[in-house]
Amino acid sequence: MNDYFFVKSGYKIQKILINEIIYVESMGDYIRFYLEDKKVVALLNLSKVIDLLPKDSFIQVHRSYIINLDKINFIQNNIISLGQYQLPISKSRKKELMDFINSKLL
Repeated sequence: MNDYFFVKSGYKIQKILINEIIYVESMGDYIRFYLEDKKVVALLNLSKVIDLLPKDSFIQVHRSYIINLDKINFIQNNIISLGQYQLPISKSRKKELMDFINSKLL
């Protein structure tokens, strides 16, 4: 699998480095990629993005959010902290996330 992909954002074609993705937000027909140094909006749907991302590094925590597991700071109740961002974890997605976290717990 490549460590990057390209998306059309406005009139540009942007290169997205997978390891720089903090999280991905769905906004209807658009996706916003939150990267370490910028945000990129592209005309895509969430299911297409899920197919592009490595399953061992990314997980959907809400119907609108996919997170990079490497960027998690902490999880408290139904909130996940990724750098400066705080995102909700939906009840229906929490078990899958916690199963992954518990598999890495010391």
